[in-house]
Amino acid sequence: MKAIYYGRTNIGNIRPKNEDAFVLNDVWGGSHLLAVVVDGVGGNGGGDVASNLAVRCISEHFRECMHSVNSIDVLQSAVIFANNSIYAQHYNPWLSQMSCVLTAALINLKTGKMDVCHVGDTRLYMLKDQILTKITSDHSFVGPMEESGQLTELEAMDHPRRNIITRSVGKDILQWGTEYIQTHTIMLEPDSTLLLCSDGLYDMVHSSRTVEILSEPISVDKRVDKLIDAALEAGGKDNVTVLVIDLIK
Repeated sequence: MKAIYYGRTNIGNIRPKNEDAFVLNDVWGGSHLLAVVVDGVGGNGGGDVASNLAVRCISEHFRECMHSVNSIDVLQSAVIFANNSIYAQHYNPWLSQMSCVLTAALINLKTGKMDVCHVGDTRLYMLKDQILTKITSDHSFVGPMEESGQLTELEAMDHPRRNIITRSVGKDILQWGTEYIQTHTIMLEPDSTLLLCSDGLYDMVHSSRTVEILSEPISVDKRVDKLIDAALEAGGKDNVTVLVIDLIK
């Protein structure tokens, strides 16, 4: 399986700084693709510090860890390393409450297996045959209500408490074996597309429009740009980060 990918982040139209960050590169000699989207928790000092520290820690972990058949364990240990590194900075009064949310995916390009670790309300979607499926579940006040059908997508997008999250990276120390991190292992198929994004995209752009853009016969970088432009045109109330990965034979 081959992956064609591109990612970009944008400060948006209102926020004074960008607290999003991402990783999108091959690891372990090109046998795997690592994709991570991180969003610093707004309202807590140091959101940008937390998100940038998370991507540095995860990248460093993969540089130092050799390829392993237990790839989900490596990915989860990378997230735990990031979490505990962020928490260790809480001694600084300016950073005492900092944290972030993230979604991390590790794709085995030989077998098509994808491991996922997730905390918070960043998202991972898969588009296959014009059907957009959300792989992750939001750790937020509004997310479970949308997922259960209590709220429509439009109602969730406009809900006054949509930004309240219930889990974040760096809030507390995590030990190995924790259930705090949501994990998935999925077998991917060729001719599908993955989308990782921060809430700056899905709070602004309806999923039907997202499907339209992802399905356009244009390059991945142009689709990323069009998704970000759509979020900005809809108001751009938050930072927006978009990673798109095309999987082909």
